Amino acid sequence: MKNKKETKIKETDNAIGGGVENMVQITSKADLRAFITDVRDRALKDDAAPIFAMSAMQQVMSLDSIYDLLDKENKEILQEIWVKLSQSGLHLRKPPLLFGDADAAGAK
Repeated sequence: MKNKKETKIKETDNAIGGGVENMVQITSKADLRAFITDVRDRALKDDAAPIFAMSAMQQVMSLDSIYDLLDKENKEILQEIWVKLSQSGLHLRKPPLLFGDADAAGAK
């Protein structure tokens, strides 16, 4: 039988994603859409901390094939996440990939 501390640690691990074995492999536009839709929904419902969404954005934006995977709908979803992050108090510059060069240069 597990004691309370072991159970609490297990619950915490599950709450933050459970570790490396649960990493999402994004290889298509549909995979990307499913992943970022989940992130957006969690961020908008405040089910996850802003750092969760920021980490997810970092993972997505650093994909080797991001230019191939980014269609209009995926871009709009990522923009929604970015706006939510800005509203949560994070001071971020808009990435040119999502907002264009002119918007990124003029706004923080």
